[in-house]
Amino acid sequence: MESFDYIESGIVFGLDSKNNLRTFNKHSVDFSVHGGAYKFVIKYFDDYGEFPSESTLVENFPSLDPSASSLKWEYATKIFSNQVLYRNMVGLINSNRDLIHTEPKNAMTKIMMGLQDLEVLHDDDIQSYARASESRIDEWRKRKERRKLGDGIMGVPTSFPSVNSTGIGWLPGELISVYARPTVGKTWMCVHAAATAVSKGFRTLLISTEMPVSQISLRTDVVLANMMGFNLSHKAIRAGDEIDEDEYQHFLDAIHEQQLLICDHIEGATSISVENIAGLIRKHKPELVVIDGIYLVNTGVGNRKAMWEQSHSVFYGMKNLAQTTNTPIFVSTQANRDAAHIYSPPRPDQVAFGDALIRASDVAMAMSLVEDEDNKRLVQFQKYRDGILPIETTAMMWNVDSGEIHETTFGGLY
Repeated sequence: MESFDYIESGIVFGLDSKNNLRTFNKHSVDFSVHGGAYKFVIKYFDDYGEFPSESTLVENFPSLDPSASSLKWEYATKIFSNQVLYRNMVGLINSNRDLIHTEPKNAMTKIMMGLQDLEVLHDDDIQSYARASESRIDEWRKRKERRKLGDGIMGVPTSFPSVNSTGIGWLPGELISVYARPTVGKTWMCVHAAATAVSKGFRTLLISTEMPVSQISLRTDVVLANMMGFNLSHKAIRAGDEIDEDEYQHFLDAIHEQQLLICDHIEGATSISVENIAGLIRKHKPELVVIDGIYLVNTGVGNRKAMWEQSHSVFYGMKNLAQTTNTPIFVSTQANRDAAHIYSPPRPDQVAFGDALIRASDVAMAMSLVEDEDNKRLVQFQKYRDGILPIETTAMMWNVDSGEIHETTFGGLY
């Protein structure tokens, strides 16, 4: 086994990217030699938003082994994990050494229980509540600082100022769902969710299972243009009618830095599947994923499975994907024919396999038309996990031709 000094030096030097920092699940107490250097790296990143150079680390911690800087990250973390387990096991035995001599049977029980605890502690699939406690206050501090910046929102800004006013947007690992009858505006809602995030600088992946990129891009044009102060007409652009060409060109020139990725198919695949989407997230690392038409996503469980099993697989597959990639995922689906009243938000039991979707979702919203007001949509929050909203139902201004979509009320329809 490599020396503790060498491997721990490799870990400290290897913490030079956000990805390595995110995947490293150990703490300063797990280091036997260079715990101080590890704390220095974390504090440096928190203070400056970047990682210290190798020379900075060596200058502040001359005991680090510079030759370990060439270690491959995957190798170093594997060996480090083994070393931590080794030290924990040795420590467990040593702490019971006296008891082994005086009460060997009692010592055996305590050692066996301790080994079980170590097995849990070193299981990559779970995390000990107490073991990770020291990082939770650090996470709170980061959330507190983030709220002081920009719009004062943790996570990704939503389409609803009333939700944003709580200081919490769409958080990493959340599944957010919206459902409505056909033609109510699910796709426009998805476009607005993506445009809102992109306009605030969040890298966003918009996946459409129902509409080609060319059409979804036109909808995005008018919504983003409205947010940016341009005046476009979706109907005119789509039909090739006369428009202010200079206005359109100026808008298109202004969006070259917007971080929006749009997908309507997967190369070499006959349909979009959960596995395909996972690959896109790993490749492009978006901060928000929006999926228009989750009911058309391939489950990958085979056509022989009952429809409820396939739906269960795709809904929970999406929730699991959100958690494992630490990414909020916003999805839309359709209400079924039982939701006959177009002016009432559909209930979960009026959504195809809605019980599974509701259980999997952290936030669930239902949309409907507003009677005698074509330029509005009603949005009802039917589930909001881990929080209290100032509203349960709100109204959206809904002039999709100009891209003017925004919340009109805080705390009710009127």
